[in-house]
Amino acid sequence: MTKFDKNLLTPCPTLRPSEAEFMDPVGYLSSGPISELGKKYGIVKIIPPESWKPGFQISPSFKFHVRQQVISDLGITTRSRKFFRESINRFLNMRRKRLLKLSFTVDGHKVYYYDLYVLVEKLGGFQVMDKSKWLEVNKIFGVDPKSRVIEMEYNASIKYYANFLKCNSSTDFPESDSDSESESCLICGDNENPQETLLCDNCDHAFHMKCLNPPLSQIPATNWYCDKCLIGTGDYGFEEHPEIKYSIPEFYKMCQEFDHQFAQDYYDGKKPTLDELEEKFWSFVDIEKSDLEVLYGADIHNLKPGEISGFPMVNTPGLDIANAENRFYINHPYNLTKLPFAKGSLLNYINTSISGMTVPWIYIGSLLSTFCWHVEDHYTLSANYCHFGATKKWYGIPSSHADRFEKLMRKSAPDLFKKQPDLLHQLVTLINPVELVRNGIPCVYADQGPREFVITYPKVYHAGFNSGFNFNEAVNFAMDDWLEFGERSVFDYRPIKKEDVFNYHELVENILKDFNHHPKSGNLDLARRSVDVLERFLHHQEILLSNTKLKNMDMEHRPKAYKKRQFDLEQKGEVEDEEEDLCSNCKTHLGYQYCEFHDAPDGNIKSIRDEIKQENVGNVQNHQLPTPEISPQEIVVKESSSADATTISEFSSSKQLEALGKASCEMDEFDQLILQAKKRSCEPEEESNSKRRKSKRLMSLEEQQYQKKKVTTHANEKMKGMRRTSHKKKKGTGARRFCLRCTLDFDQIPSVTKVIYQSYPQQLRQTVDEAKANLCSLQVV
Repeated sequence: MTKFDKNLLTPCPTLRPSEAEFMDPVGYLSSGPISELGKKYGIVKIIPPESWKPGFQISPSFKFHVRQQVISDLGITTRSRKFFRESINRFLNMRRKRLLKLSFTVDGHKVYYYDLYVLVEKLGGFQVMDKSKWLEVNKIFGVDPKSRVIEMEYNASIKYYANFLKCNSSTDFPESDSDSESESCLICGDNENPQETLLCDNCDHAFHMKCLNPPLSQIPATNWYCDKCLIGTGDYGFEEHPEIKYSIPEFYKMCQEFDHQFAQDYYDGKKPTLDELEEKFWSFVDIEKSDLEVLYGADIHNLKPGEISGFPMVNTPGLDIANAENRFYINHPYNLTKLPFAKGSLLNYINTSISGMTVPWIYIGSLLSTFCWHVEDHYTLSANYCHFGATKKWYGIPSSHADRFEKLMRKSAPDLFKKQPDLLHQLVTLINPVELVRNGIPCVYADQGPREFVITYPKVYHAGFNSGFNFNEAVNFAMDDWLEFGERSVFDYRPIKKEDVFNYHELVENILKDFNHHPKSGNLDLARRSVDVLERFLHHQEILLSNTKLKNMDMEHRPKAYKKRQFDLEQKGEVEDEEEDLCSNCKTHLGYQYCEFHDAPDGNIKSIRDEIKQENVGNVQNHQLPTPEISPQEIVVKESSSADATTISEFSSSKQLEALGKASCEMDEFDQLILQAKKRSCEPEEESNSKRRKSKRLMSLEEQQYQKKKVTTHANEKMKGMRRTSHKKKKGTGARRFCLRCTLDFDQIPSVTKVIYQSYPQQLRQTVDEAKANLCSLQVV
């Protein structure tokens, strides 16, 4: 466990702007000296002038629901170890092997099974492990070099599971509409032949035995788990109960009771200091077992007047807007309902409101409730204001070290990031700031009290926790220096398929339109950089379009690789349906030229890839291991015979994998004994004519429906953090849209496909050319 040492961290700058400076937040924060502080430290604290005292204007009717946070589950290492143990124990349970704890001890040194698995994978995998590599493993864990305990424990407990993961490297699992039970097969979607349906012993999803890969003809006698539960998705979220809501007084009373009990349990009834709480918080994050659960009213976005913000607004019920003081605070640029659109904020160029970004979200904290490491959407700046309550602790990483931070997080849990590429955007993961400093990553802290702002600059990772009950709210804004960060965010979002919250290039286009309208009074540097951004965008689109047109050439002149399919070219004069203009695969904006797949089934891009692969099925060998036949499984049959044993042996995983050479999964003597002993160990359990074993994994349709009714139906959700978006889903179009880059990733294109080529980019080019001409006339370029 990493011991917390506050002395290793750096306090953030505390700024006290004058009343004049406080009236121009964007101008002040982007001014030379202050901007340099933002780049150096990443976060700054702003204390308003003493005279600035806006009233708290939340309506008495305001209510909110909370999320439940188990602090020890948030640590990236502790959660990875826990997930690994859960998945490998399902695998071992299927094979009737000894289940694992989190760790084992060698010569007084604790060795975590997950850490051992990751280390061996880093060294090349068990196939290449030799004496020298095991010596290196022992050295890393501080064990006697001559000891073979770690090697033997790995071979006995981890080796076969590691190979199973290697052979099942894909993390594309059948999607379900919910996590509840269903009588329909998750693969084919049908609920026919319930007598041939298996239910996973962990997630309770249904699977036809014939739909498995390879299909099963008999029922496994041991517990059976689907691939998703054996491999794991790395998915994690906070429990939320939206139907249970609290008023502020009700939640405050709960917080008081929790604070009192916490002091009794950990500090002999004395109120802990802020430093003591900080050390205790990070110890909870780093320990493997802790049942401490806290509540956080986070990402609250009510829409009723008087419940949107704690700041006064024009529509605040009962507020006298004729009063000069009220009007002053309603329109003040540091009123967080106004800050996103303050003078100089580039979010003025967005044509829509975005909840949580341009409309505040409210945060009502309790003792040790936390917000995990993250950057703001599109790397914008954020402003957080504490209306009242206990100190909120902040930690920040300057943007110049953001890449190093991301690399360290991926290094800490490589398998978790493989399964959840956008993990750092989910707001569910913590790592001790001291661990960052020890890896050469500077970490800044801030203690935010009532009536204080904390500002985070572009692409600054930040996290923190609340030292007790408090009421905060936050929004985003953007300064001139953000422009290139916004461009980078679109580039970074694509490979992890994080949805664009707004159309970045449309924002930049609006900057140039405004500049062209008033070039002499415009921001010349911003205009020049905006021209550069849009020229890069247009150049890239032209390259993609030329490659797409290549596929649309006549068959005679088309390169051989593209002769399989062709698609139509359709030209449209203007943007159509701006409410849903994201690529169905990568979630970035379509860029005005895109493809429509009219025959593409619902789901993700994998469905289309599967359609393409089906055409070449004769030339493709699927090497995915069958889930029920990991080692192979003990099988229950109606009658036992040598013919049955031969059939079982022929479709077992050992036969399937012999052709894979080095990647083949090994069997041990225990697995062989299972097959040989199947008749002795598995007697029929039903007295009916059918001797098939009865279990919850094989149920009649009526039984499944009855069981489903027993499932609690209240709105109990797991949340990773609310997604901020202004987009609405299209309905009933019958077509799915893909950007040109994703389209070109396909080896072949499905039939009935159109390339939509809109003339709008020509208008965009005219806007860019006009801006260049204006800049040239002003002798800027």
